[in-house]
Amino acid sequence: MIRDVLSFKVCVEISGCTKTYPGGEYVVISRRLMLRTIRRLYTWSRSDPVDEELRGWNWDKPPLKPRAYLELGVSEIASKYCETRRDLWLKRKMSVKPEVSEQLVKGRLIHEAVSLAISEAYKFIALGWDPWSIYEVVKEKWRELLTSESKDFIRLCERVYKYTLITILGEVSYEDLTRGTRTPPLTITEFKVDGSNLGLSSSLSIDVVTEGSVIVDFKYGSLREFHKLSLVGYALALEAEYEVPHDYGLLIYISDVNGKIKITAKPIYINSHLRKWFIAERDNIIDMLLENREPQVDMQCYTNCPYYKVCHP
Repeated sequence: MIRDVLSFKVCVEISGCTKTYPGGEYVVISRRLMLRTIRRLYTWSRSDPVDEELRGWNWDKPPLKPRAYLELGVSEIASKYCETRRDLWLKRKMSVKPEVSEQLVKGRLIHEAVSLAISEAYKFIALGWDPWSIYEVVKEKWRELLTSESKDFIRLCERVYKYTLITILGEVSYEDLTRGTRTPPLTITEFKVDGSNLGLSSSLSIDVVTEGSVIVDFKYGSLREFHKLSLVGYALALEAEYEVPHDYGLLIYISDVNGKIKITAKPIYINSHLRKWFIAERDNIIDMLLENREPQVDMQCYTNCPYYKVCHP
């Protein structure tokens, strides 16, 4: 699958002079280049169209109709770190509270930093402010996200927030300088959708939905094949509620390596195969919970699992 890491220097022209945002060069994924990456999947989708029965609006018919409506979260279905699904059993059946791990705190912090940067930037873009003035006003907003749990990851929070902010403002600057006009932002963060018809939660929250109905999901850490399932779950829920096809997604991986932020984009065509995979995982979880089948301990347990000490006392 395609992997693009895009890098550029963000410059803004103000009153005849040129300024560069603090930090110089940033590794970021821009909206314009992100959509160009997604367009590479169009040929594939035309040659392998999605089966009609696997569209979310067919939620009242098999195979999409669930055996039970358990308000499952997309993350509960898509996060296959525990292959046997014992982690979900412990959460749902045993009411075991997960241990707060560094991985979980960092992941949550990254999601919050990206969402805050997008909402703050677009608020002032809509008012017609110039990019540099926006940056000066909101550049320290990331501090509002810090809690007792996340105080050890201040640098990570600041970098992710500012990288996202600079990406957005860089594109506004590019449009101002080259065309003299701005494209109205068509990006919604923390997009809420009702997935209850599919047996999912009635209050699903999608990281980002942008132009062309592209679903964006941010991940912390390394690439995993099952991460694609989160895009599928959101696509099905959106199709069920709005009856509009959602065929494309983008997984954006953010990791901190030796104090540096690395951002990698992985475009995904949400095809019939992935949809069948998600449905099968959903149905297996529903059957497990309804039949009270306690899963075995996963032989490949990862130490960052929030339930690791429960399974390995």
